[in-house]
Amino acid sequence: MYYVGIDVAKEKHYVCILDDTRELAVKPFWIYSDILGLRDLLAKLAELSLNNDDFIIGVESTGAFSENLYEYITDADYKVVLLNSYQTAKYRDFSTMKKIKNDSIDALVIAELLASDKYKESYISNDDYQSLKVLGRLKKSLAQKIKNIQREISTVIATVNPEIGKVFPNLFTKTALAIIKEYPTAVDIQKATPKKLTKIFRHIKGNNFNDEKAKFLIELSKSSIYGGRAHESRALMIRTNLRIFELLSQEKDEIEAQINSLLYNKIELIDASISNIKTIPGVSDKTISAVLGECGDIKRFTSAKAFIAYLGLYPTQYQSGNSMSVGRLAKRGIPIAKHALYMAAVASVRHNKELNKVFHDKISAGKSKKEALIIVSKKLATIIYSLFKYNKPYEPKRVFIPRR
Repeated sequence: MYYVGIDVAKEKHYVCILDDTRELAVKPFWIYSDILGLRDLLAKLAELSLNNDDFIIGVESTGAFSENLYEYITDADYKVVLLNSYQTAKYRDFSTMKKIKNDSIDALVIAELLASDKYKESYISNDDYQSLKVLGRLKKSLAQKIKNIQREISTVIATVNPEIGKVFPNLFTKTALAIIKEYPTAVDIQKATPKKLTKIFRHIKGNNFNDEKAKFLIELSKSSIYGGRAHESRALMIRTNLRIFELLSQEKDEIEAQINSLLYNKIELIDASISNIKTIPGVSDKTISAVLGECGDIKRFTSAKAFIAYLGLYPTQYQSGNSMSVGRLAKRGIPIAKHALYMAAVASVRHNKELNKVFHDKISAGKSKKEALIIVSKKLATIIYSLFKYNKPYEPKRVFIPRR
């Protein structure tokens, strides 16, 4: 058996191959990260053995650089093990006992980890779950960009038209945006008439903007603290950012539509358990798509505890002698799925009477609100796992069995 450790990088991959005795089978070498380099790797493996079963190939899970390598070697019918970088880092620290890290050592460490048989293989989700993960992360990225643009717009508005907040507490409603787009600053609103302002809203259904509000807005602009400095440039800045804001919002809506289509037109056809998750009060499509996209097929976990550990929904602990302290929530795990479950816990406290009781029982026991919400998050994760495993809808009597 040959143990092949590959340290992936952007331009070159470093390769180390050990034999059964954990000695170097060949001198460590590197290959280019293109198709020619991968062909060169397979040729070197064939020189050692023509039987693909004689090799175990280890690759760190590094996203962009490891995915194509993993797919190519797997398609060539070799056994490829995807390793978590945290796992290899801990093994490197243990085996070398030194704070040393370079590509050659990393490749050797991966090969030694494979030879030790103490590795834990990372999970590879299928194409639909992977697509859900990609779309979910794109949606999160767009949401963050929208927040940044909103912050920029609010900052400029606070200078050029600070009084508008008395009429529109939320600057990002359809009514407020329509006004700001047409009249970005207090100087612009001063030149408007009530008739011109109310005319803007004729095509917006459900707005309550009337002549009285229009007159009040004009009066506020005439007594505004803003003196008109850099008026045209700031107006251009606001309009430009508004166009970016609208474009990002539109793209985010389209991504959400694609996520829902993927979730209910493809994944649900494979696994009908998704409809069961929707029966939990407080759990939305956003929660389901985030958890499934980041975790893949939940049925692969051996227990609810294993699922919770994978998510990282557990506190850090430090024990020395007779003393033990419990710290904050572990940094390890799946941040997007953790956040989705935490927000679902907030909603569940409002809409799910059983989880509301869990929350208030923990508060009464001396827990902080955040600690109680984390406990509710863990309970939600347990419920979701059970509904997937047993393919049953949410039944509080089965989930919340009173202790005797």
